[in-house]
Amino acid sequence: MEYTLKKPLEVYNKDRGEYEPQDTIVVSFTGKKGLQVIRRLQDEIFKIFAEQGKNRNVTAEQKEKTEDKLVTTDELFDALEMTGQSAFLFQEVMGALKSFANVDGKKLDDTLQESMSIEDLEGLYEEVIKSFLLPKITKRMNGTTK
Repeated sequence: MEYTLKKPLEVYNKDRGEYEPQDTIVVSFTGKKGLQVIRRLQDEIFKIFAEQGKNRNVTAEQKEKTEDKLVTTDELFDALEMTGQSAFLFQEVMGALKSFANVDGKKLDDTLQESMSIEDLEGLYEEVIKSFLLPKITKRMNGTTK
């Protein structure tokens, strides 16, 4: 996945010996380690929803209304944002990106993340959640409601 930044990052180019603006972050969860990270993050999302489900009293009528409805990735993302666990999940996702995202061949480490604008951080976080984590969770949730 490629994410285009709204405000380019200054990344040091060793060949030229100077900083150059880069506006594209490449995220690629590859190999066994990448799959493990995706699975771990998906498990964290399921835990968040499980905790919310325990704390919520659902009437039979409400349950019947939601059983026939298919959940979309956008709806699931919105629900996830309202759980009160978004800061924790943001931290987990950004930690994973240290190993699986790069800008001009350089890992997206803490220094580069700190220099990103809030708008770009939120956009990258949302794109990773929607591209890598929620599609499989949405599929599982829609499969278990039938």
